[in-house]
Amino acid sequence: MKHFLKNKALLFVAASAVLVAACNSATRPKSAADSAKTDTTAKQAITAAPADSGKLVGAWHDEAIKSDDGKQIAYEVISKGKKFYIQAITFTGTNLTLNDTPPITPSATEIKREGDHFVSVERPGESYKVDQKGNLLLYDNGQLVAVCKKIL
Repeated sequence: MKHFLKNKALLFVAASAVLVAACNSATRPKSAADSAKTDTTAKQAITAAPADSGKLVGAWHDEAIKSDDGKQIAYEVISKGKKFYIQAITFTGTNLTLNDTPPITPSATEIKREGDHFVSVERPGESYKVDQKGNLLLYDNGQLVAVCKKIL
């Protein structure tokens, strides 16, 4: 009986040591060498960041031009905190879907308010103004280049 209890105690200690080692291994930070051994699919899923989004302020259709692939173009003005952005979106026919919290794409341009109009932060020659009818007016170096009809 004494021998049986002694073996049981040793088995318990050995099992506990294995569990502690397994827990420590699972919770410790991975080294660069360990990371190289991981599944590349899992790494891609972890590094994928969610799109930045903001609040839709308005949307306007540019009836004068189309994208390279023949789609219609509209512009969204988005606010995020105290910043504003303008970005082009494309659609086919009358099938335009707008989102209350659209993603701010890498092609979005930050704009800042200057009186009654907005100016591109990156390209100060580009400016935007909403007229009394709600249309978006696009200017390049002070010259009107497009009038976009208000959608929202």
